[in-house]
Amino acid sequence: MEIRRQGERLGRPRVATLYVGGGTPSLLEPPEVARLGTSLHQSFDLRPAEATVEANPATLDRARLESWAAVGITRLSLGAQSMSAAGLRALGRTHQTEDIAPAAAAARSVGFDVNLDLIFGWPGQTAEAWREDLAAAVALGPDHLSCYPLELALEPEEAVANWPGAGWRSVERWRQRTATSQPDDAGIAGLYELAERVLGQHSYRHYEIANWARPGKRCRHNLGYWRNGDWLGVGAGAHSHLEGVRSRDPGVLPAYIAAIERDDERIVDAAADTAVDTAMLALRLDDGLDLVRYGSRFGQDAAARVRTALCSLDGMRLVRWSGERVRLTSRGRLLANEVFVRLLPDDAHVSTSV
Repeated sequence: MEIRRQGERLGRPRVATLYVGGGTPSLLEPPEVARLGTSLHQSFDLRPAEATVEANPATLDRARLESWAAVGITRLSLGAQSMSAAGLRALGRTHQTEDIAPAAAAARSVGFDVNLDLIFGWPGQTAEAWREDLAAAVALGPDHLSCYPLELALEPEEAVANWPGAGWRSVERWRQRTATSQPDDAGIAGLYELAERVLGQHSYRHYEIANWARPGKRCRHNLGYWRNGDWLGVGAGAHSHLEGVRSRDPGVLPAYIAAIERDDERIVDAAADTAVDTAMLALRLDDGLDLVRYGSRFGQDAAARVRTALCSLDGMRLVRWSGERVRLTSRGRLLANEVFVRLLPDDAHVSTSV
């Protein structure tokens, strides 16, 4: 219903990129995938240059992959998380190491590009274990790799109400135990730098703080986020950015269903600042922030404020300048929060990660 309604309201626009993710869409059965595809094609001019679906390695089979290919999917983002049994146990994952390579090969067999998601900084992980994870991942020849440090929020999220089983209390206990045995900040930094070296040696370009790609294989959809373009999100908790306005759907499933049935307005993020968001997001990319283009978009006063804020970092080796273009250094990627906080209004706060 939401897909159809949004397509009508937006005038059935051309979809440049598509991303099906959040949760595990690979659990859908082929007839469900087909119905989703029909709804998308009826509601939008669906001819994406890139279309991604997220998957758990243990949930794929040929029929599912072919059903996604029929929708127009071109890219699989595989939630490997770790290439080792110890890592998967530490992260509480349900799949096994032996599921990963067949899933990647199956995706290749239907013509998909492959991204591997990896997590580092799990309890007990050593530099050598991370090196082995990276080597095993590279051996599969993925087009793209995303490497994220393990972050354990200790406050319940809105979507907790959707979780089955013991719910938040069980997850909270696991997160508390896990957080106490993670590597410290210096250890996390060392693992991140190791990923930079190893992936660079294998011709992966470090094009965004947490993302590496073969030539020509950067994720076009995510580049739209980092360039602060327009996107539509549908589904429980989905976020949108349209015409400078950030909004979201309710994250609790019953509340989301009720809101869609009533045709409620999306929840607007009144605190969002497009100019600030654009500057921070651009700095995540290796292309950096072009202050000439930024000034053309947001005005010279906004550009001057950003320039002054970033110049206050001189001597800290966090940013480097090339004329009017500024980029994070390797040290700046590790300490991106120190950079981004300078761009915020005095009464604001930010949380970010590598």
